[in-house]
Amino acid sequence: MIEAMTPTDDSGERGTTVKSRVTCFRVTSPDGYRSTHELGAGRTRIGRATVDGAPELVLDPDPHRLVSRVHCIVEHVDGAWTVTDNGSDNGTILRRGGELTRVLGTTELRHGDAVLVIGDITPAGEPRYWKLTFDDPFRTEAATVAAPPATGEAPHLTYDWLQMKVYRVEGGAKQEITGLAPQSHRLIRYLAELSRLNNGSPVACTHTELIHMLWGRPEEWPPSRSYDETNLRNVVTAVRKRIERDPANPLLLQTERNIGYRLLIKVGPA
Repeated sequence: MIEAMTPTDDSGERGTTVKSRVTCFRVTSPDGYRSTHELGAGRTRIGRATVDGAPELVLDPDPHRLVSRVHCIVEHVDGAWTVTDNGSDNGTILRRGGELTRVLGTTELRHGDAVLVIGDITPAGEPRYWKLTFDDPFRTEAATVAAPPATGEAPHLTYDWLQMKVYRVEGGAKQEITGLAPQSHRLIRYLAELSRLNNGSPVACTHTELIHMLWGRPEEWPPSRSYDETNLRNVVTAVRKRIERDPANPLLLQTERNIGYRLLIKVGPA
């Protein structure tokens, strides 16, 4: 949650800069309120809260629902901090110096960068942004080491769009995944396509979105039939039994708590 909102000061922006001895975001709301959100070792999801749950960093208020449920994700990977747009409706912008660029897929963060997320629109139609200024007291820099060999890649799936085949890649070895039921294959294909559209980065999908993808919307369901998270969980379990080394501790098809699921997958030519 956003913390410690403060009133306007003489500088024209509300509140004062909050210093932190750990890596954090200095958050400025569209209305100019300031706060600090410290970044932990795990992933930090940024977005809006719903009745079903909330990400680690909530951008609220969001009167026009411009912020996606999981808008973007910040992670610490291989010694560097990164931000990944999660296929958000209104995009994520990175301001570095005086230059603005749209985050497509995953981008490395540097001290002083600002992540911008549209949070409001004025009566005149002008956008107003949440500004998340990245404050890294350890001055994270781009990694200078060479990329690891293929054998050092983290386990992931690849999807051959032309042949509709799924492969598990681990330790340089590539193994075809067989025996997928139709619903299991549809789930993988859907998440693979979202990853492709998101510049190769995984997208966290909500339970509702995946239920509608697999069984259609409620008005399409047969009479006296309904589908819920239990049905979705059964499909996810079936997929994990095929793709995971240890289905009880999944690495590839990951659970996003209170959100849904995301899949670590790379897609070949469409």
